[in-house]
Amino acid sequence: MVDVMRVRAIAFDVDGTLYPASSLNLRCVDLFFAHPRFVTAFSSVRRQLRALQRDARFAPHDSESLHQLQAALLAERLGTTTEERARDLMERIFYQEIPRRFATISPYPGVAAALSSLRARGFSLAALSDLPPEEKLRALGLSGFFPRILCAEDTGALKPHPRVFEALTNALGIAPEEILYVGNNVNYDIGGSKAAGMGAALRGRNAPAADFRFARWDDFAAWARDRLELTE
Repeated sequence: MVDVMRVRAIAFDVDGTLYPASSLNLRCVDLFFAHPRFVTAFSSVRRQLRALQRDARFAPHDSESLHQLQAALLAERLGTTTEERARDLMERIFYQEIPRRFATISPYPGVAAALSSLRARGFSLAALSDLPPEEKLRALGLSGFFPRILCAEDTGALKPHPRVFEALTNALGIAPEEILYVGNNVNYDIGGSKAAGMGAALRGRNAPAADFRFARWDDFAAWARDRLELTE
């Protein structure tokens, strides 16, 4: 862990970082029981996509082409549905219905206070999530903190693909070393941001590569107050 980190911007993962993933899981139990094979297959396909995108020949370069590939992989994995049916279910469940469940979900305690403090000190704030984050952030009451909200899928890839973090760097208009990325996944968030040359903070279990690790947002706020300095 460094003594002082000088950055201009701080970007945040959304799912499992700004709110408890368990809160969403509880509100989606009915979807799992209604479509158990499909929900399980979608999770498997997302892992498959991350494996495929390690190949330099990985083709998707926008969200539409990525969704087409997801639907094809889902249909192949299920073996009992067409690609069109898989695409319809995927869009309805994961891109329409699940975001609506955020109406009764609250952020982790201390998130809003930490974001307010960082914004008051002049740091640029951004959100970067694999799945579309705009509706979720509005429901969580946090969208006003983030002038820049990015979805990894718009690049045709998922974290930790380099294109995703390059898009964040381009959106902020600053060098990677001037960005701190905060997430909850060791491989996707910490590994991806560090490989891109950014600083990284982990909300969760131990990760030697992270510059800071925390369980409570009050602890992150205290660390940011004492150890983060704004680069002019």
